[in-house]
Amino acid sequence: MATVREFSAIGPCIEQGAIIRETKHFYVINDRFTKRVRRIGKKVSGVHTEPCPSCRDHAHSHYPNGYEN
Repeated sequence: MATVREFSAIGPCIEQGAIIRETKHFYVINDRFTKRVRRIGKKVSGVHTEPCPSCRDHAHSHYPNGYEN
């Protein structure tokens, strides 16, 4: 199941939640913090579904152990 992530300038990317449905302009997700269904715009800066180097689960992550090095 794909996960929506949001880039964070001060640490690793924040996992927003699992994708339930994808539309042309939005991701409909099950929010991992509030446990509610919500939508997040695809054009929101920093929103991505594939791991980037700032994501904890990326192969060459800048944060392999969270905030610890």
